[in-house]
Amino acid sequence: MVAQPVNAEQRIRNQEIRISTISMWSDRIWQLDVDVPGTTPADLVIDWGIAFVDGSRFTDEGWSAWREAARRFLWSLRVTPPPGRRRARGATLVRRFQTLRILIRWMVAEGYRCFADLDRDAAHRFLGVVYQRPGRGGRLLSETVTPVGYIRILDLLYLQRDWLPDAPAEPLVDPITGSRSLRPGQLSKSMPYTPDAIAVPLISAALRLIGTPANDIIALREQAEDAHGQALSSGFGYKARQSHMRACLDSFRFATVPGEVPPWRTEPVLTMKLVQFLVTRIYDACFVVIAYLVGARASEILGLRAGCIERHAAADGTETFAYLSGRIYKTAVGTDGTPHRWVAPDPVVRAVTVLERLSAPIRQRMGREELWLSAMAGRGGMAIPRSSGLAGRLNGPFASFINLPLYNGRSWHLTTHQGRKTFARFVGRRDRTGLDALASHFGHVTRAMTDKGYVGTDFDLTDLIDAETSNDTRTALEDLLTTATAAGSAGRVISAHSRFRGRTRDGDAADYVDFILRETDMRLGHCDWGYCVYRRESASCLGDDRGPNPVIRTQSICATCSNFAVTQKHRPVWEERRKQNARLLAHPMLDDDSRALAKVRIDECDRILGELQQGRENDDE
Repeated sequence: MVAQPVNAEQRIRNQEIRISTISMWSDRIWQLDVDVPGTTPADLVIDWGIAFVDGSRFTDEGWSAWREAARRFLWSLRVTPPPGRRRARGATLVRRFQTLRILIRWMVAEGYRCFADLDRDAAHRFLGVVYQRPGRGGRLLSETVTPVGYIRILDLLYLQRDWLPDAPAEPLVDPITGSRSLRPGQLSKSMPYTPDAIAVPLISAALRLIGTPANDIIALREQAEDAHGQALSSGFGYKARQSHMRACLDSFRFATVPGEVPPWRTEPVLTMKLVQFLVTRIYDACFVVIAYLVGARASEILGLRAGCIERHAAADGTETFAYLSGRIYKTAVGTDGTPHRWVAPDPVVRAVTVLERLSAPIRQRMGREELWLSAMAGRGGMAIPRSSGLAGRLNGPFASFINLPLYNGRSWHLTTHQGRKTFARFVGRRDRTGLDALASHFGHVTRAMTDKGYVGTDFDLTDLIDAETSNDTRTALEDLLTTATAAGSAGRVISAHSRFRGRTRDGDAADYVDFILRETDMRLGHCDWGYCVYRRESASCLGDDRGPNPVIRTQSICATCSNFAVTQKHRPVWEERRKQNARLLAHPMLDDDSRALAKVRIDECDRILGELQQGRENDDE
C-alpha cells in the first residue's frame, strides 16, 4: 500500500503551521524552542531528511505523502496526545522522532510504503530486529529497558490513528506487555537511588564545599578577574598576561574549614583555567545539595532564579520554615511550568546563596535572573548547562575531586535523577541510622512537609515518598514479627504472640504483613533506636493523631513507653549509648546532676540490652 496523498489545500494549511519561533511545518529541519531548563537548542533538532540505503532521502518528492503522515503523527503527540497522556515537550518529541526514524528505515528496507502496511506480525519482526541491536556496555538491547521506546512508538501509531491518513488497522503491540516476545520485568525498570555508601560521602563532601571552600573560590575568582582586567588594560601580550596572573594569584592562601587543622587546599592556583575548574566544582556541589536535600528534578533546579528562597511560619507558629520557590515543568500543562515551593533545610539556603554569588557577575552583565547562567555552557554566549552535561561532570571531575568511594569495587554511576529518588527514600524511611549529620536535615524536611500549613503540588515526589514510607513500614513489621528476641513493652508482647518468631522472612510472613497493612490502621513509627507500635492513648511522647511527637521523643522517653519495641537490629545503638554515658561517669569534673542522669541512662541501656540477651539465651536452650 502507498500512503494516501494529501490534497493541495491541506498541504498549504500544514505549511503555514508554525512549529517554533524559527521553524515552519514544511521545513526539512524543525528547530524546537527550549521549553525546559537543562536542554539547549542543539538537543531539540528534528531532521526529516532521513537517509535510506538506496541513496534517497525522506524529503524527496516520492516520500511526500508518508513524510506528511509522519509529521502529523509526531506533532499530534504535542497538540492532541492520547487520553490521559501529557502533551509531549520538545525533548520527548525528539526522542520519539529518533525511534520513529529507525522504524521508517526498517520499513523502507522491507518494502513498506506507509504506516497502514504495518500489522502485528510486522511489528513483531521489527522488535526482533531491534532486540539484536547493540546497546550500552556491549549488551544487546534485549538485555536492557531501551526496547520500551520502540514498543511505545508502535502503540502510539495505533492510538493516534484518528490523526493519520494511513494509520495501522489493528493494535500493533499488546497494550499490557507491549510485545509477545517481551520477557517479564523487561517493560520497565525503576531508576535507582544512590546507595547510602555513596550518598552519604557525596552529600557530605558537597556540604563541605559550599562552606569555607566556596567563600575562598569566589574570592579567588574575583582576584583572578581583577588581575586579568589589569593585564588587558595594560596592553600585555598573552605570555605577559599569564605571568601577571601568576604573580597576582601566588599570594592567595586558602582558609581552614572549621573543625579541620590544615587549610582545605594547599596547592597553589595560578591560572584562570584552574580557577574556572574550582568554580565549576562549587556549582556541582550546589546541585548535589539541592537535588539530594530537596528532591527537585534537574530541570527544576536549573530553572531557579535569584531570590528564590522564601520563609513562612509553621501553622502553630513555633518555627519558621524556608522554602525553595521555583517551577515544575514535567507535569505542567503550559510551557512556563507550574509554580511550586519545596522545603529547604539550611544547607539548601546556603547553596542558593552561593549560587547567587557565583552567578552575580553574569546575571548583572546579561540582565537576567537565572542562577545557572554560565559562559561554560554556551559557545561565545551565556546559557544554562545541559542536564546531561551536568551528569557527566558529577561522574567525572567532581567524583574525582571529592574522592568519591567505590561501590562494591566499581565506580557508582550518578544521574541527575538519583538525588530525587534518594531524597524520597531518606524522607520516607524512619530509620536514618548511618546518615550521620544528614539525618537532622531530613528530619527538618519531614517536620515541614507534615506541618498543617504545608501545601505541596509535586505529587510525583509525594508518591515516591509514600512508596518509600510503605516499604520502610513493611521492612520494620517483618523484622518485628520474625525476630527471635525483642525488648520493650510492645516488643515483648509481639514477639511472644508472633507465629513467625525466629523464622526467615518467607512468603507466609510477607502475606501476613500485606494483610495487616491492608486491613488495619496500624501505624509503625521507626527511629534509630527502635520501633513505635503507635497508639496515641498510651504514647509517653504525647503524640497526636498524626503519630509520635518528634520534639520530645527520645531514647529515655521511648524506653518507658508501652508502645516501644526493640530488636537485634537496634542493639548497636543502645550499646553505643551505654559506652558514651559510661565515659561521662568516668569524667572527674562531671557535676552531680549530670552524673545522676548518666546513671539513669546506663540503667535504661542495661535493661534493653538485658532483655535482648535474655531472649537470645532462651532461644539457645
